[in-house]
Amino acid sequence: MIIDAHAHLDSHMLRVEQFIQKMDANGIDKVALIASLNDPLPETPELLLSIIRKVLQSKLTRPIAQVIHRSTMTFEGDLRLHGKTYQIYHKPDNATVISAIQDYPDRFLGWIFLNPKNNPKIIDELEYWRAMPKMIGVKFHPHWHNYRTEIMSPILNRIKDLKLPVLIHLGFGKQGDFGSLIQNFPQITFIFAHAGVPFYKELWKFSRSLKNVYVDLSSPYLDESLARYTVQIMGVDKCIYGTDCPYGFPDEQHTYNYEIIKGWIERMPIKSQDIDKLLGENFLKIIG
Repeated sequence: MIIDAHAHLDSHMLRVEQFIQKMDANGIDKVALIASLNDPLPETPELLLSIIRKVLQSKLTRPIAQVIHRSTMTFEGDLRLHGKTYQIYHKPDNATVISAIQDYPDRFLGWIFLNPKNNPKIIDELEYWRAMPKMIGVKFHPHWHNYRTEIMSPILNRIKDLKLPVLIHLGFGKQGDFGSLIQNFPQITFIFAHAGVPFYKELWKFSRSLKNVYVDLSSPYLDESLARYTVQIMGVDKCIYGTDCPYGFPDEQHTYNYEIIKGWIERMPIKSQDIDKLLGENFLKIIG
């Protein structure tokens, strides 16, 4: 079974019916959906993406990326690029994911997308959404929701009791304190998005021997070479197929090219059973 463990439901870019067509055309059995995070963004040129990947992989140059990121954020917490403001959704709409699951219960799973920043009712939200069918874990995004990971402790204590996995996109500095997360919550299974961006190798070396830590191989934060390197360091048992669809890798119709990341994995010089682990078995093990 092939499962995309990390994709977003953004009807501005890809309608649910189109999503199913993409899945069918590329042999994707199931997708774990996340509510949309932001307004549709302009395409980022590959040259710029390659520079970003290189800058982030070094402790010496990573602060440059952090400064650039902060310069693009408005006081209200939205994204400003080329003189235009793009809204960051500070309360993701999980109901859209529930609706897609109800329409296609055999094809979609769902992540509960929560933002703990200034949110006294976050545990109530968790309890509400986890009661819905096929919601398999919790997604956090301290990078664009702009909070220190330490404020997640109350909700993580509840998640620990519920034995739910956590998918998280780390930020810079205290917004990406993966060490404290892992050490303080060893009972929680963490999946760090986009191969652990913005830390990459530091996170891999810290966590590759830990049973509760995985990374996904999603988005243009990686290229084929970096995806292979991630699997080489972390090991095939600790990596998961994801895409971040429909963001990045547009096709000729300006929607999403599902062949890219799946192709990276299928071309890896590893055993066929290890490819199966990456494409679905590892994720199935996590979500039961």
